[in-house]
Amino acid sequence: MEELVVESPFTEQEICVKCGLCCDGTLFSHAVLQKGERGNLPEKIEQQYGKEGESEFFTLPCAYFEGKCTIYNQKKAVVCSAFRCQLLKTFANGDVSQKDAIKIVTDALKFKAEIYQFYKQTFGVEFKLSFRELLAELNKMSPDTDPPNVPVELLRMKCNIYQTLLIKNFKSIKTFESMIESTVE
Repeated sequence: MEELVVESPFTEQEICVKCGLCCDGTLFSHAVLQKGERGNLPEKIEQQYGKEGESEFFTLPCAYFEGKCTIYNQKKAVVCSAFRCQLLKTFANGDVSQKDAIKIVTDALKFKAEIYQFYKQTFGVEFKLSFRELLAELNKMSPDTDPPNVPVELLRMKCNIYQTLLIKNFKSIKTFESMIESTVE
């Protein structure tokens, strides 16, 4: 396998290590591997390996993510170093300052913590899974109860708002615009 070395600028790394939304299962359910990476990855990533058709991946949240990457300066999957979220691209283009990018990250993490706290208040237990798994759990709950379960619906609304903010700030602008256009039709 040819080794692809990707070194992001230090100013990007400072934003990235404060965030982790791409590693903790908030933005994605899996990370795509390059051909030939399997067998050359850290043990816990190998344990999270999956394959669908020709696509190889490891599931998220990453087992090496504990509030931050615990193997940041070690060998890991190419995607771990190569992925650039929309916020990093916007920063690299000079459209947002490092200070503002870090504030966006801080606000996103704070909002997610508030959602998890609201979940705990609503159900009496802490939710330990990823945000994407929280969305899946909410989708299993029927919104058609009479009378409506107000706390569950409020939690669902908070998650929808959060997901929109994630798409706007961390995924591509095209994804955000297509989502907005589809709701207007």
